[in-house]
Amino acid sequence: MQKKVLEFMEQYHMAEEGERILAAVSGGADSVCLLLVLSALQKEKKYQLFVVHVEHGIRGEESKQDAEFVENFCKKHKIPCKVYHCKAEIYAREHKMTVEEGARELRYGYFQEAAKEFHANKIAVAHNQNDCAETMLFHLARGTGLKGLCGILPVRENIIRPLLCVERREIEAYLKEQGQEYCIDKTNEELEYTRNRIRHQVLPVLNEINSQAVAHMNQTAAMAVELEELVQQLTREAKQRYVCKKESGILILHNIQNENSVICKSLVHQVLTEHAKSSRDISGVHVLEVIELLEKQVGKRVNLPYELEAERTYEGIQIRKSKREVIEKITQKAWKIVPGETLEIPEYGYKIRTTILEKNFKNQEIPQKMYTKWLDYDKINGSMLLRTRQEKDYFIINVEGGRKKLKNYLIEEKIPREQRDKLLFLADETHLIWAVGYRIGEDVKVTEHTKRILEIQVDGGNIHE
Repeated sequence: MQKKVLEFMEQYHMAEEGERILAAVSGGADSVCLLLVLSALQKEKKYQLFVVHVEHGIRGEESKQDAEFVENFCKKHKIPCKVYHCKAEIYAREHKMTVEEGARELRYGYFQEAAKEFHANKIAVAHNQNDCAETMLFHLARGTGLKGLCGILPVRENIIRPLLCVERREIEAYLKEQGQEYCIDKTNEELEYTRNRIRHQVLPVLNEINSQAVAHMNQTAAMAVELEELVQQLTREAKQRYVCKKESGILILHNIQNENSVICKSLVHQVLTEHAKSSRDISGVHVLEVIELLEKQVGKRVNLPYELEAERTYEGIQIRKSKREVIEKITQKAWKIVPGETLEIPEYGYKIRTTILEKNFKNQEIPQKMYTKWLDYDKINGSMLLRTRQEKDYFIINVEGGRKKLKNYLIEEKIPREQRDKLLFLADETHLIWAVGYRIGEDVKVTEHTKRILEIQVDGGNIHE
């Protein structure tokens, strides 16, 4: 094990003489193995070793016991250790994330903070080949491109992964051979988490088909990394030929159509993510919408995430901030909705309550009331406003993503013209999701796949339910 990890570390230049390495140790089998191996290689590689542990406040007393285990281990082996305590569930709720996402963001934030305190050059985390395979499968199931097939990289900025050359079974065998105890996180067995279902239900079947399935998937990931690097290099070269900065935004020249389709898509995605300063909500669908503008007449536009829009011009495609009014400049009546908080609107006599439901709702009936609605929280795009109508407002009316203009909907519902400006609508950052007292959008309806529900209830005024 030690020799294998050493060769892997040298291959990717993970640790040089005199460097300070911070090992992220949860107390589980993988991270304890990482610490043992790094400690054993310390004399040979001549680096200094430190430890960081993050207690997420999720598993109560068990979580605290894990922290004590790590602290005691470090004291015994005379390794400097820093422990952080946080509330991952509260953080995730406040930042509209899953608990997994919130815990990860907190964890890596504390890793970087500890690295500064210890003046560490590198942060070592304990991902192994099984983790890489699970990540690939997760990306494939959700929909991914070449980048998603890269799995987990051995080195990313100051993060190193020395155990990415071994499988989980090798880790467990090594710990048994060393007679080393470790902590067991019972939540890793719970099948409500997607990654756990992949780990316990999908990978075992693949291993039955081929015992080398994990190793082969890691080989594919390594090839995907090489291909992705090539694509990015060609994309950078293409960017110099086809992209111009303009005062109003970024112009992609129309002769990009002559470029290879893979590079064309990669370039558009890169331009959108750079302009938005985020890639999280930019999907392949948005990239294709932009490229399809090249076949349309001048003046045609598409709305994109992060308040971006693309417009077909004589020169090509202009990417810029949307001309739609920013929330702060809205002249119509608008109130921000913050889940978990109660909003009062005196002029309507309304009191709006919102709650996030994450557990124990599967067997409950969806409310059929006019002023109490359940919405799929994870399908809502960004922040929410309760507001009066705006020009170009629309609903999603079917599972295919079909749209209906609000103006047409109000006519079909025979709502008097004089009442239309007084109606309130719940909107996210892209479109309407509920006409208060009327319909909700098809795209935010609760389904069997819903993980989190936004329950919104409007009381007061002339409401009687």
